[in-house]
Amino acid sequence: AAHQGHSLSVTRAPTVGSNARPYTRARIPRQRSKRRSEKERKKERMRELYACMFVALAGAVKSPGGEGRRVPSIEIAAGVHMPLVGLGTWLYNSSVAEKAVSLALEIGYTHIDTAHDYANSKGIGNAIKASKVNRNGLFITHKVEGGLSYNATISNHYQNLRDIQMEYVDLLLVHFPATMEAKPKGGKERRQQQWYALEHLVKTKKARAIGVSHYCPRHLEDVLEIATIKPAINQVEFHVGMGAAGVNATDGRQFDRQHGVTYQSFSPLCGPCGTHELINGTLVTSIGKMHNKTGPQVALKWQVQQGIPVIPKSANRGHLEENIDLFGWELSPIEMEMLTKAKSPAVSGGGDGKTSGDCAIP
Repeated sequence: AAHQGHSLSVTRAPTVGSNARPYTRARIPRQRSKRRSEKERKKERMRELYACMFVALAGAVKSPGGEGRRVPSIEIAAGVHMPLVGLGTWLYNSSVAEKAVSLALEIGYTHIDTAHDYANSKGIGNAIKASKVNRNGLFITHKVEGGLSYNATISNHYQNLRDIQMEYVDLLLVHFPATMEAKPKGGKERRQQQWYALEHLVKTKKARAIGVSHYCPRHLEDVLEIATIKPAINQVEFHVGMGAAGVNATDGRQFDRQHGVTYQSFSPLCGPCGTHELINGTLVTSIGKMHNKTGPQVALKWQVQQGIPVIPKSANRGHLEENIDLFGWELSPIEMEMLTKAKSPAVSGGGDGKTSGDCAIP
């Protein structure tokens, strides 16, 4: 979500005539030589002017549908680049999701995240269709339910595509290492069968990249054991307050990094935590004042500055604009360290402030 990563460099043309051999024929008037030199210098100035104009125009290129946003991206799979900021839509019904996505696309977002479980794909698809934004300029993440059989996984995703009115998604995740029931049903064999199904969806061009969500190292090991296409992403709860947390809280952040799996954050402002600490808390707001930024911007910047993609959600134009305004400024090493060492707000998933609740899933 930003969105992309192209850089331009302009090399100044060498001064024409600076190394030219001097005239040796005495009959050539000095004024003629002088006039020629001025003409060449004028041409050089014009070339430099056009080069500067080109760079200025390139820097103002607008994101699809938007007001000119430059959001860096990271390569999560061969040729697949994920913008570092996107729009999350968890808990939004179809009509709210439609409004949020419409606003986001107007502002310049290109990265949208949804899931089968959210039941809001139709609204998102309607918003994208109404926006007239070129599909190739978007990055869409979708998810299939966890714990499904091979055939059920294929069917689940085809329903995703029908609802969102697309031929493919850019990233498809298994939403959970097992079924989302009071007594989850999963296990190694089911995770492996489901991964085979995701690989099939890549090969049939229904997804450009594939990954997982809520997976701990043990769950990922089941996939890595048989994968011919490596998981591109593990999307888990992560935010300020978890920087020094252990594996059972972060779902194995270091393990993911060691295995080349991009670690992505959901709930980057700790929405489910029951606190506004990352909105108006002392730590983030005091740092924000140093940069003329808000608390949420500081909390989000702490992640993207580490290369961690974030998907904050909002249906408020002002908040959407703030959430994507994370580039062109930097947190200092001291500020980054302060945020990393923060112990609050703690992980919320497991309900005990210590665990995500994911690593105990069978």
